[in-house]
Amino acid sequence: MIPSAFLVALTIRLLLTLPFPQTYFQPDEFYQALEPAHNFIYGYGYLTWEWKDLPCIPTGNFWDLYVVGGRMRSWLWHSLFAGVYKLLEISNLDKTELIVIAPRLIGVMVAALTDYYTYKLASKIISPGASTSALFLSLTSLFNAHLLPRSLSTSPETLLTTMALCYFPFPHCTPSTKSSQRTDLANSMDSKGEKEATRKSLGVSDQTNKLDYVAMDRDIPQELVTVSCTDNLPLAVMLATLALCIRPTTAPLWAYLGVNLLINTWRISGFSATAKTILTASVSLLFTFVASTALDYCLTGRLYFPSLTFIHHNLIQNISAFYGSTNYLYHITQSIPILLFPIWYWWIQGFISALLPLSILPKSLQHLDRPGSSRLLGRAITFSIGILSLSPHSEWRFLHPFLPSLLLFAIPAITYPYQPTIFGAYRMKHAFRQYLRIPNFPFYFILVAPVIPFLYLNIFHGRAQVEVMNVLRRGELSHIQSLVALTPCHSVPWQSHLHNKDIDGWFLTCEPPIGVDSETHRTQQSFFYQSPVSYLQEVFPYPPAQLSDIANITASPAKPSHLIIFGELLDRSEIIQEKQITVRDSLVGLGYKQVWYGWNGFDLLQDEDERKGGLTVWRSIT
Repeated sequence: MIPSAFLVALTIRLLLTLPFPQTYFQPDEFYQALEPAHNFIYGYGYLTWEWKDLPCIPTGNFWDLYVVGGRMRSWLWHSLFAGVYKLLEISNLDKTELIVIAPRLIGVMVAALTDYYTYKLASKIISPGASTSALFLSLTSLFNAHLLPRSLSTSPETLLTTMALCYFPFPHCTPSTKSSQRTDLANSMDSKGEKEATRKSLGVSDQTNKLDYVAMDRDIPQELVTVSCTDNLPLAVMLATLALCIRPTTAPLWAYLGVNLLINTWRISGFSATAKTILTASVSLLFTFVASTALDYCLTGRLYFPSLTFIHHNLIQNISAFYGSTNYLYHITQSIPILLFPIWYWWIQGFISALLPLSILPKSLQHLDRPGSSRLLGRAITFSIGILSLSPHSEWRFLHPFLPSLLLFAIPAITYPYQPTIFGAYRMKHAFRQYLRIPNFPFYFILVAPVIPFLYLNIFHGRAQVEVMNVLRRGELSHIQSLVALTPCHSVPWQSHLHNKDIDGWFLTCEPPIGVDSETHRTQQSFFYQSPVSYLQEVFPYPPAQLSDIANITASPAKPSHLIIFGELLDRSEIIQEKQITVRDSLVGLGYKQVWYGWNGFDLLQDEDERKGGLTVWRSIT
């Protein structure tokens, strides 16, 4: 039987995803998922450098051949989209709107499963009573709503990490709670004066108000608990390894939890149990890694190890810094506040309570529930974020795999003031909040605060960057013979949305300096934006390129029938032969006319100046 919590999550994710247009967040959701899958099934489309053999010195040794010269991406995640495209091809539905809708269903399913396993993880880490609160926080999380249903590789990484944590053998929560102990002790006093004095000395000013109903659920006999995750180390290791094969971001988390598990096993059960744990984990890890490698080999005909190649080029060779550098406080000052909007107030209380020893914990936080499993998870996440902060290149989404776990730390602070009332039996809104165990103010605040940002981000921001390809695919701007996108690299999807092998085209690229001198390396994007007017008058329709790359250019020299350009570029100008000429003037002079404009969201909120001014399509009329 399908769990009701999963059905609720699936229904809400469907309602929050499919009725809304697909918007643009980051190039990887297209060029690291949909584009390679489309290319694999249909045989045409664009493959970025991560999907090709990387240049290396031909020494013939194993490391250079399979790691340095390997490929950066595994097919674990992308094979799902390839399966969807194959089904559309077999059923002859790939010429319909399903070519862009069907892949989104995978994202919906991943998001719903993540919500469900967040629900189960709360039962394991805190108590069964925290599960519904965790599901509420997961479903109302703005970051989850905006990113989880997307085809970014962080989405399956988040799901697999949450599932692995559910089955990982954390220390079991003790059945007793501080709140119930205080109340029982206070009630055991015979004298009213003694009772009041004891409550005061224990910090229990009101018996009912101080009951922690979520924590008290740990007193429920295990056989009556309906939400649970049984400890299963082999399954946890396999799920964690799958996540690491997709992206190795969570390696510090599992290193910390693994070492802690071995230390505790040694202390409690001795050498033989520790050796058995190591053997079990090693076999599970090796089996999963081999299976992932075999899948990659079957789909590409090439033996390579993407996780090792990823680490070599991004960390050892520091290629990731090419796409921008961040400071060590980036995750603390930007990622965490963005991920945890709008529950900062409650989360920081719960997280500090879980991290600090009771001896130095502020008195205002000592009433919060802090089971051992929660404290261990808090330390592991802190260690992981600390390690990831050392990377020269960071993004908000790199912490997404930790978000389901981070949400749990807000629950003790949110639910502690909750009091059940008689109205819960008669009024629906009281009954719903009583089921969630969330008081009035935090319930409505957490529910309402993300609404406006969600609507803007999922209806307007970046919409034109995706919609333009849908408009072109439908033929609304006349027949397309060839297409060129003079935009920042990977600003629009490609054949995953065009789905037309007869369209010849190209866009500006921004390949990193792999196998070349980083000091002299220039990208097509940087060449173009340095002097766009000169380029249009002297080089177009050839792509901008370094002299060393000209021999490798395969683009057609024919004038493209359609151009995609951001509005910001149109008014850029240069002085040529003592005349000030704009990009708009150059396009008109080349015989182009603007035939489409799409608002792309507020310019103030664009992550690059080059993406301001909306998006336009120009068609050749000569």
